[in-house]
Amino acid sequence: MYFYRTEPKPIAAGIVLTVYPTPNITIGLYWDSACTQPVTTIDYGEMIHPNQQTTIWEKIYIRNEGDNWVEVYWNSTLSSVTTEITEWWDSAYPWWWGNNPLNGTRIEAGEVRETAYGIRIPAYATPGTYNWTITVWGEHYY
Repeated sequence: MYFYRTEPKPIAAGIVLTVYPTPNITIGLYWDSACTQPVTTIDYGEMIHPNQQTTIWEKIYIRNEGDNWVEVYWNSTLSSVTTEITEWWDSAYPWWWGNNPLNGTRIEAGEVRETAYGIRIPAYATPGTYNWTITVWGEHYY
């Protein structure tokens, strides 16, 4: 048995791998469309129970203050405080009780979105003081 081989021929190869720059992901929540009055607390105040279902809502403007689009999401601790009061956040105003859920709404860089966050109190809800935390964030992916 005979074995023959040619001379090895080297071939140059290379790659430049670039990582996308980390996007600036920042959102702001405001009471006004000019985005000058930040939302830090929503205080629905005191309500004398009307013995009928009541819906209370607040218009909130969300501005994408970053340099890339974001998908906006929210959650809250209300269900750990009471199961009687329900909540929703619509990505559009005027709202129609959850027809346009905020979660997953895409907001472009610099865009301001008029939204509605609301609560529904059933007739004959248990009297008391209710406090909860709402968390809002944006996500960007490639």
